[in-house]
Amino acid sequence: MRKLAVPALVLVALCVLPAARDGWADDFSVIPSASIREEYNDNINFDADTEEDDFITTASLGLAVRERTELVQAALTTRFDGLAYAENSELNDIEEYYKGSISYLLNPFLKLSADALYSVDSRADRDLDVTGYTLTTDVRRRQNYSLAADYQATEKTTLFTSYSYLDDQFETADVDEFTGQNALVGLTRSLDLTKPTAARLYGRYSHYDFYSSRVDNYSVTAGFSRQYSEKLSYVFDIGPRYTEGSEKNTSDTSYDNGLGGQFTLTYNEELTTAEMNIFHEVSGSSGRNGATERTGLVLSLKHRIGERSSVRLGIDSYLNKADRDAAFVSDFEELTTTVSPSLHYEFNPAIFCEAAYRYTVIDDREAEQERHRNLVFVKLTYKYPVVE
Repeated sequence: MRKLAVPALVLVALCVLPAARDGWADDFSVIPSASIREEYNDNINFDADTEEDDFITTASLGLAVRERTELVQAALTTRFDGLAYAENSELNDIEEYYKGSISYLLNPFLKLSADALYSVDSRADRDLDVTGYTLTTDVRRRQNYSLAADYQATEKTTLFTSYSYLDDQFETADVDEFTGQNALVGLTRSLDLTKPTAARLYGRYSHYDFYSSRVDNYSVTAGFSRQYSEKLSYVFDIGPRYTEGSEKNTSDTSYDNGLGGQFTLTYNEELTTAEMNIFHEVSGSSGRNGATERTGLVLSLKHRIGERSSVRLGIDSYLNKADRDAAFVSDFEELTTTVSPSLHYEFNPAIFCEAAYRYTVIDDREAEQERHRNLVFVKLTYKYPVVE
């Protein structure tokens, strides 16, 4: 069996964070967790022709260490997921997840933050809720790092900048490997209107490196955010983008341009929260040998039906599209839609349960075929702070 790859950073942090408690002591917690999830999946490989079903048991152990003071917020999370397939035992695996984050208020005007993530995963649906893509069950090792700074330039003006680096490596499929870098600078300024409103201006640069191609994308968006009422708020951004793609073997270069942006509507009240996010962007990710134009519609609704219970509904739809004649190297058009109702119940502050149904349909318009999957699961989780 594959050995667990525990980064040295995690081992050091597990020792350092508790030791630093006396020096930082304000709000420090250590929370171990354990969970068991039983699911039925009627198409584990998302195959259009041969749908193979299976029961999958996932046993998880985790640990969260958090520290918060007036100046510093730090957190470390680790989790190990053991996957056991009833019929396809060759897919049994241990997935690993490590994440650390820290933010520091350097002075009343400047806040710095950093994040680091390392994961090892193998499920075919691991990126489904983020990109709309499905992958093979090849083991992936992911590293993701980011730095950010927020500066309150004036009473009404805030400046923001960030940089992130993502690297995905696969055990057997080199063609799925991917590296992405994203840089962003932004500005928001409060406006003197009857309701809280801020103007927004962002500039972005992205570089995506695939197995046989590279893509550079530049974009500028302008818009505003507005608190329409105590319960309702929205954000709107739109602007031009320019994309340049090149093939590594031939050095052929192609160009494309268009528009990008987002619209987010948020509703919050005592018992019900809801959010709708619509976006259009050029993006890259592992599992594809080139970037795509991604249009997304993400809806989420949560309603509390009792003191300890709530129901949720999620609807995610992603259209990934690329045109070989533009800057995207290959032709591709795929629409992925997932509908997921769920029920959450808390037995007590330490033990809670989740039951959910997920239906996914993938319409591959280039191949003129559809893939369907039904998934049902029940998950029981135990969390108990040992230091708080």
